[in-house]
Amino acid sequence: MEFIRQIERLQLLNKLVREQRTGSPEELAERLGISRRQLYVYLEYFKDLGVEIQFSRRMNSFVFANQKQVHIDWKFEILEHSAVNEVVGGAHCEEWSMGTKICTQNSWSFSNNYQV
Repeated sequence: MEFIRQIERLQLLNKLVREQRTGSPEELAERLGISRRQLYVYLEYFKDLGVEIQFSRRMNSFVFANQKQVHIDWKFEILEHSAVNEVVGGAHCEEWSMGTKICTQNSWSFSNNYQV
């Protein structure tokens, strides 16, 4: 589940930057299990969202450069049969005649909530 691993990396990156204890770019990349290049791709992603993260040599850590921070939240939820009529992973399931349910995905859902 690469998707979950990426979310976990973004959460850890956010936590370490918020706590100002990332270490050098090389140390942070190693801690996240990614290359230094991929680390800068993640930082560019945050920048695209309006959150600038810069490296402070004085603190030997990445820090938030503006007043914005990131809140990353996601959940994995197993849905009961009765809840399948609700939105499932971005698709809508409907109950048809004789108890038949039409759904484009299984009865599980990822819910992503990114706030800046």
